[in-house]
Amino acid sequence: MLAKDMFFEKIKLISLVLCFSQNLYAGSLYEKIFNYNDALKNSSVNFIQTSSNHIQEGVVFFGEERIKINYTNPEKLTIILSEKKGIYINHKLKESEFFKTKKSHIKNFFDIFHKKNRLKDMAIKETANQIKISEKTHLDNTLLTISLVYENNPIKLRRLEIISDDEKTQMGFFDHRKKNIFDKKFFSMIDPYLK
Repeated sequence: MLAKDMFFEKIKLISLVLCFSQNLYAGSLYEKIFNYNDALKNSSVNFIQTSSNHIQEGVVFFGEERIKINYTNPEKLTIILSEKKGIYINHKLKESEFFKTKKSHIKNFFDIFHKKNRLKDMAIKETANQIKISEKTHLDNTLLTISLVYENNPIKLRRLEIISDDEKTQMGFFDHRKKNIFDKKFFSMIDPYLK
């Protein structure tokens, strides 16, 4: 074998090893994010949400199969979500509205948090301080870019971004609390104002 051929063989081998190690690294990063997301069950986190001219504050509660979002400022609203349906409660008006989540970006979040293979379909970018996973998806003929941003080392969910052509919504997370104990009624989708 000529020296030139041996050199190319070594380059091929090095390239193969690098590609394999990159795939292992990306795989372990996806695993790390999935395990973190899965561990969010029975926890809560405060948030500030910004979009266009609105700023809202509240708390997100992660249950086994549902997510409850309590908006506390500027108005009191509650949204309870499952993989297939949700309820929107306006406490000031004492009104509730049910909706399907199956054909919305909410379904994407449930898949990201509960289906390991779903994460592997998303773009991932890691820096020294953060990990960002994102995807582009269509909803009602609108292209959305959905991203979750995590603090790195230790991993911690810090921001959700939903960006379309005409709007950008961000939800920043802080004051994470684990080991909450919720009774079954806490995530109930029964209209609290039903008479």
